[in-house]
Formats: sequence, structure tokens, C-alpha cells
Amino acid sequence: MYSAIDTTALKRPGDFSLSDVILTSYQSEGVNSNPKKISVTTLVTELNIYESIHNKTLSGSLVLIDATNVVAALPLTGFERIEFRLFTPSISRGFDFTEKSGHPMYIYRIGQRQGMNPRVQTYILYFASREMIRNEQVKANKAYTGQISNIVTELLRDPDLLDTEKDVFVEETKGVHKYVLPTERPFDAIEMLSLEARSKKYHNPGMQLYETSFGFNFKSMESMLAITDSQARPVVARFEPKPASIRVDGNRDILQEMKIASTFTIKDQYNTLKNLRNGVFASTITQYDAFNKTYKDIIFDYNKEYELANHTEHSADGGRTDDKGILPLVNMGGKLMSDYFEGVQYLRSDTANLHNDIETSPTSEIVIKRLSSKLAFETFKLELTVPGFTGLSAGELIAFDMPSYTAISDTNPLDHDPYMSGRYLVSGIRHIVSILNGKHQMVLECIKDSVKRPYPEELNDTFTGKEKADRGIIDQYTLDETLIANDTNSNNVFKA
Repeated sequence: MYSAIDTTALKRPGDFSLSDVILTSYQSEGVNSNPKKISVTTLVTELNIYESIHNKTLSGSLVLIDATNVVAALPLTGFERIEFRLFTPSISRGFDFTEKSGHPMYIYRIGQRQGMNPRVQTYILYFASREMIRNEQVKANKAYTGQISNIVTELLRDPDLLDTEKDVFVEETKGVHKYVLPTERPFDAIEMLSLEARSKKYHNPGMQLYETSFGFNFKSMESMLAITDSQARPVVARFEPKPASIRVDGNRDILQEMKIASTFTIKDQYNTLKNLRNGVFASTITQYDAFNKTYKDIIFDYNKEYELANHTEHSADGGRTDDKGILPLVNMGGKLMSDYFEGVQYLRSDTANLHNDIETSPTSEIVIKRLSSKLAFETFKLELTVPGFTGLSAGELIAFDMPSYTAISDTNPLDHDPYMSGRYLVSGIRHIVSILNGKHQMVLECIKDSVKRPYPEELNDTFTGKEKADRGIIDQYTLDETLIANDTNSNNVFKA
């Protein structure tokens, strides 16, 4: 969508188009049935919208400086709707929360209310999608049979449940399953189904339900990274830290300025202890089949699994690669890190023929694969602050060129970090619109599960026998008696 920017309409990075901001009460106005409405556009100082592949719905907040006491005049009760449209100039894709053409958001909280002087107060209004409110009002209470993707769609569309009118983008899942949902909140039920879902096309199990400006998405992480099971999905933009004003032939290059990261932070680069403790590299799960009265051990090996799936980084031709994972080949005592599968052990009951001829998900295999994949993405976390743009959504791919912080050399002529640069999945976006400054910024939360350049391999054991062999066992009581005897002989007993 960055290629669709019309620089004659977008005068500078951070420009935005914001419609009238309307608060709609649950009360009717006058004798007709039209709801009572009030414009708060002149009161708004900051607008925030948040979307994430880890959140079921959109949410946001408004910061208001109020000299008209809207809180009591409307009044604000936590049962109001909010209507507005936010777009980047020249871009058709954006947030339409109007009643006429879009889907209004619902206010659920007022917070941080305080007086600035006897006639002026400030407060924050928090809002979320209608489906989040519905989720707290209704329960799913019946049996569902079919593909998990179809069951999720039914939970979203059912007029007695979430009753969404928004578009739903669905990735088809494997198998026909049966689930009995006894009084479950719809989103809780969808979360449970998501954990057991398997993509019909891709290798890694587990799905994500999340909302963007397009509507709801039910997708696997791998489908966000690839177009087919062997072809990577292209990035929508490449960001890098640069001077703020870029000129070409004396003219500002607005398109390139839109891709400047004013700040960046590597929130996480690795956490070996966390990955070892949670079985990212290796684990064992003991599966108990209560129907057949059998046990089976299933071993997870990161190195073997890695090459079967698509990841953020790919090969030169856009295909899958087997050498860019987060785990380098390291010899530790004659074993690779992925050989220590006894370090993390799970026990799970999987009962065959639970619903006669209905297929049962191989949840034991799903659990260890899904946990490893999820936590691998938590290994590399990047946060960028970039110009606001409503044409970018959570679940899309970007590229980031991180400085190398070393002298430019023949092996690194572009001055980029060879490992942390590259492709990232946008896991979350916080749109921050400052009305006072007339500027729209985004904070991008980005994750990746692989490195741009493969880590060096080392098959020689550089760990074993490298520590001093202090193997003595010292009895503390004997040590204390020796200390007392020495103090007595030197007449230092009880002295401070």
C-alpha cells in the first residue's frame, strides 16, 4: 500500500484526515427515536487506536480537555458509541467507525479524570469493537461439528453470539471435528479452537483470530509469512533509521520519508533460559490414549521441524530455508542443543474415537510444535516509531535495516546488522494521532523467528572441560569448628 501513496495529496509524513468525532448516547433525542449525539472534535487532544494479532478486536482511547462538562451533559455512562473516520490522505484504506458506512466503536471506560481548573477537566475515554461487548453478554452452549475454521466463522456470525457484520478472512483448516461448548464465551471458545487448529496448507499448527481495519482474520502465523507452502510473502515496506528530510533533485521525497524509523528498540534478542525451560529447542510429550490404554513418547527436535515450515526469513529464491533458525549448530558435550529433549517433558491425554467416526486432533503433537513456534517469535522483538499510515495492518510483513555499529567492510558493505536486519512480522500497531501537533505516528511491534544471515556452525566441542574442576565437598559444621578454634586461640572470641 505504500506504493499507492499520492504525494500530491500527502504533503508531509504524519499527515492525517480525521472526520468529526461524535459521541452517540443510548438515549433518544426529543420525540423521535434517533439517538442523542454530541460532537467532541474540539475537545480531543489525542487519539489512539491499537490492533494486534494477539488481540481479538480493535481498541483505542481518546484524550479530551473538556470545558463543557460532556461527562454530565450527555451524560457519559459507559454505554455510548463513538463515531469517526481516520485515513491517511490519498489512501482508501483506513478506520471507518461511522454508523452510516462503517462500524461504530463502543465506549466502555472513562479514566484519568482530573480537574485542570474550576471550569476545565481532562479525562480519557476507552473504546473497543462491538464484538468485545457482545462477548461479555452471551455464551456458546451447544455442540459444533465440522472444520474448525467453519466453527469459528459460525461463532462470529451467529446472531445469538458475536453477531458480527464485518468481513471475516478465513484460512481453511484440516479435518472434521466435534466440540461441545458448555456455556463458553465466544472468544474463549475461539481461543481454545485456535490452539488445536491445523492449517490445511501450512505445517505449523495453531491459528490467530484478530481484527484490523479490514475486518476479522482467522489465520496461521505461517500464512502471514508465505503465499504458498514454498513461496515467501513479500514485504509491504522497508524501514530504516535515516535523517528526517530526504531530498531528490532539491525536492522532498515524501515516499521515502514515510519509511523512516525515528526511533527503534530491540526489546528482545534472545533468552536461552526461557527457550530451554519451555521446550523451544527440544522436548518430549508422553501421550496417553485412554481408549486403547497405550502410552507413546513424541519427541520434538527444533532443527528437524524448522526446515518443514516457512519463516520470516527465506532463501534467495523466496523459498523455505533450513539454516536461518534462532538455534545455531553448537556441539555441547557431543550433542546438539536440540538433542536434549529430556529437559522438557509433558504428559497429555489424547483419546481416540472420542466421537466415534469424528476425527480427533493430534493435540500432543500440536502442543509441542505450537509452543516452540510461538516462543521462537518471542525471541526477536523490535519496536519502531514511524510516520502514521492507515494502509499498514497487523499481520503484514515489513523489512528493517538495522545499523551494524561497526566500520563498513567488504563483508558488510551496506552497514547493516547481519542478523537483526531483514524481514519482520508486524504483530501490533499503535496509532497515535496528536491533534495539538497535527501529527500521526505509529509504534510498530515487530517479531521474527529467524535471522537474515545464518549463524556460524561449530561442530567442535568448545564447552566440555573448560571449567576448573573443584570437586571438594566441605562439611559446614567442620568448617565452623575450625573457625571457632582459631578465634579462641587468638583471643578474638565474641569481639565485634
